[in-house]
Amino acid sequence: MNTPTAPQPLRTGVLILAAGAGRRMGGRAKCLLQVQGQSLLERLVCAVRGLGLHTPVLVLGHHAAEIQAHLAHWPEHLTPRQVVNPAPEDDPASSLHTGLRALDADVQAVVVLLADQPLINAADIGAVLGAFQRRPAGSQVLVPTVDGVPGHPVMFDAAVRADLLAAPGTSLREWRAAHPQATWSWAGDNAHHMRDLDTPADVDALARDTGWVCRWPEPAAGVNTDPASA
Repeated sequence: MNTPTAPQPLRTGVLILAAGAGRRMGGRAKCLLQVQGQSLLERLVCAVRGLGLHTPVLVLGHHAAEIQAHLAHWPEHLTPRQVVNPAPEDDPASSLHTGLRALDADVQAVVVLLADQPLINAADIGAVLGAFQRRPAGSQVLVPTVDGVPGHPVMFDAAVRADLLAAPGTSLREWRAAHPQATWSWAGDNAHHMRDLDTPADVDALARDTGWVCRWPEPAAGVNTDPASA
């Protein structure tokens, strides 16, 4: 009698999107918010590395110089690869496409994380990876949902990556709308997948709900932090 074998881990490329201007946050680089003395970006990269995944690709745009100044203090083994979207507001998909082009050609799947999700940890990312391995036949995109609301990280296969790169400007949302049968809305109750930070009120709520100390770092000397002048 043959014993079923577990699926082999996929060669997974990791994108972290951090190109936004953060205008509703007062023009701040949201990924630099310090939570319990550690930036959101560092917390997220540590979670990715803790799962044994390949070095993530960090997509920058607005605030690129400020974020790179922050990364300059990181140990080499932790520092993500960085690519800069020169026109992050040209269309909503431009940062995703910038990251997809930077990934290794042989990745079998891609997981996309947002740099302003404060609660995401290794277990949350690992749950998405595991669910994608067990996805229903024909599913190419996994979107975690809670009460029908989509969240992040999302994950998709190499064929979807190829489709997106073959159609510049096409967003993943547009691809999903065109291929509803290939999109799996993975229903759950993990609020970590849903929470992000858009406004100062969101930061206040995070501190209140978690008891964490949240503060913004002092701007690095000589670094322009004004997204309007980028």
